[in-house]
Amino acid sequence: MQDEVERYLAAVAHQMAMGRLQVGRNWIGPVWSLLGVGMAVATELNPIELAVCAAGVAEITPAAVTDFPCRVDEFAQSLRRRSAFVVKGGAFGVAALVSHRVHPEALRALKNRSLSYGSVIVPAVVDLAARRLHIPDNTPLLGFAVWGSVRSQARTYLPEPRLVLG
Repeated sequence: MQDEVERYLAAVAHQMAMGRLQVGRNWIGPVWSLLGVGMAVATELNPIELAVCAAGVAEITPAAVTDFPCRVDEFAQSLRRRSAFVVKGGAFGVAALVSHRVHPEALRALKNRSLSYGSVIVPAVVDLAARRLHIPDNTPLLGFAVWGSVRSQARTYLPEPRLVLG
């Protein structure tokens, strides 16, 4: 099973590299994660950084689904750069948890939420046992215009497990 997690994360790393993100690994909270970092919008007026984080875990629980996006938000906030207006630009992020074991309540806890000013973080659950990628489609009012764009980024960098693993 761990082999399938690593194969899936290797496919995510490939997608990140194809999208010209800088790929590496680091701790995001208590979880060793695959990271892809780059520019979502590369302008001097309002630079927006993109952080795609995917982590293999033993089991995806409701608490993990709630906590991991907050940790990714903290990481994405640290990437923000000053804009031409002397304020910091924004940060987009994808927070994906990957596992063969998904607690039944975890998918109900999977929701897009506004976490902090200047950032949009889309959570995702990759259920390798069911070969399914779950990305919530609800749209919070705050930052309404960009949620669809970040969901699209999530679908770009997170391939469907059935296409990777068969």
